[in-house]
Amino acid sequence: MSLEAFLRTVNVGEEAVGGLAAGVVGTVLGFPLDLVKTRMQTGTVSGGMLHVASHVVRNEGALALYKGIGPPLVSLSLINTMSFASYSYFRILYKGQNGWDIRNGCAGMTGAPIFGLITTPENLLKTQMQMDNVNAGRFRGSIHCASVLIKEHGPLVLYTGHSINMVREAAFVGWYFYAYEGFREMLLRKLGHAQAAVPLAGGMAGASAW
Repeated sequence: MSLEAFLRTVNVGEEAVGGLAAGVVGTVLGFPLDLVKTRMQTGTVSGGMLHVASHVVRNEGALALYKGIGPPLVSLSLINTMSFASYSYFRILYKGQNGWDIRNGCAGMTGAPIFGLITTPENLLKTQMQMDNVNAGRFRGSIHCASVLIKEHGPLVLYTGHSINMVREAAFVGWYFYAYEGFREMLLRKLGHAQAAVPLAGGMAGASAW
């Protein structure tokens, strides 16, 4: 399918706005949990999720739960915008069908190499900022963090772990769209209307992808 035909078939603006909104809301709601996860995985605070969260708030302030949110807020908003639009294009190109069709997963995975170029630096900066209060507070913000790392290690430091991150992106996005189309069709048959089926399918697909 040509780009012109795709633009006539799919409302790209609607897809982009939907992806942007999902990226912003998902990041704002999920970032504190991601920070707590990082602290638990690195062993800086022992105990369960609520204990770690309360420890961070008590010792570093409530805003510490959002330290480093800048890179993922930009990155995930951009990635969601791109992924929704690219998925729509490649799904038509691959002739993906409603329901559990592997071609839907392939359509989602196709954009992963591009997505990885954006998310690898974002993940590195996010983790550095999430751990910064523990490591004596070296950075004034995400941009300062990036400039310090580049100055000390060179620009390629931002792509540390890029290969595994790209594989992860492909697995996540591919499974998400494969599962979304499958769950959506299943829920549409059971519930009979899209208003409930679409958000439920999105939530179930996202949870299963993680």
